[in-house]
Amino acid sequence: MAKSILRLKARELRKQGLGVKTIAHQLYVSSSTASLWCRDIKLTSDQIKELERRSHDPFYGKRLQYVQKQQIERQQRIQKLQQVAIQQLGKLSERELLTAGICLYWAEGFKKDSQAGFANSDPEMIRFFITWLEKCCKIGKSRLKLRVGINEQYKDKIVDVEKYWAKLLSVSLEQFQKPFFQRVQWKKVYDHPEDYHGVLRIRVSKSTDFLRTIEGWVMGLRKNVD
Repeated sequence: MAKSILRLKARELRKQGLGVKTIAHQLYVSSSTASLWCRDIKLTSDQIKELERRSHDPFYGKRLQYVQKQQIERQQRIQKLQQVAIQQLGKLSERELLTAGICLYWAEGFKKDSQAGFANSDPEMIRFFITWLEKCCKIGKSRLKLRVGINEQYKDKIVDVEKYWAKLLSVSLEQFQKPFFQRVQWKKVYDHPEDYHGVLRIRVSKSTDFLRTIEGWVMGLRKNVD
């Protein structure tokens, strides 16, 4: 297409309200050339507003395809990194599991009580802690006392929440103590309130000596960083 024809086409598109970059893309010319050809054309206020709207619309034109492509590539990259990390870690030995559990207790476990205990809202972390108790500390689930802490606005679903934890951990509902209701009013509204199961507090009965052992394990970890 002759340059003069391209220039006329560019001006026609500009008068229709198209942006300079869009014109350049359609006519396979540089943005600077398209801008030079159209610089004397005045857009209406409505056309200017539409261009401003498009400039802030992440899904305008081919941007949606670009965004979707970026999302797919990012997710693939995340999955690849995660798989490599999983392979690097491999299966934990009993000693490695013991050490991981000690670190977890050091971070989240009860330290000022007379009995060993742990609290968290993450189901997988709770399961890991119980696995650690069973495999490394030879403490069965029958010694566990559980208590749910939940916001009072979910008070009416406490029975379902306790059933959720009981099923997840394969423990008896009889092991649950009186729940604790938090009275703080939340300002945040969760997209999936049905996934909220509060905080589960776990105590190990008759565990004073066990707690002292954990303290010794933590002291051992500290010495390794001196």
